Amino acid sequence: MTLQDQMIEMMKVYQHYAAADGIQGSLSKDKLATLASAEFPTLCQNQKKDDILKGIFGEMDMDGDNKISFKEFAIFLGSLTIALKESLEN
Repeated sequence: MTLQDQMIEMMKVYQHYAAADGIQGSLSKDKLATLASAEFPTLCQNQKKDDILKGIFGEMDMDGDNKISFKEFAIFLGSLTIALKESLEN
């Protein structure tokens, strides 16, 4: 699988969860929680997951509209990738 293929898959994942309630184009807090539970199972095993998700949503929602756009999602994934790389190197 190429990096391009992985990026397309990431776009599909976003679109799948964004369209879950018939309203496409953004992730609500509930949609983000559903995505996190399915796509980041280790995070959701943490007893503080609700607080973590609340903080993540606040960081991702850069324009304060209580929705996560694809752009906000992609920027967050970049930051998450950097954090993951650093944690694997330690």
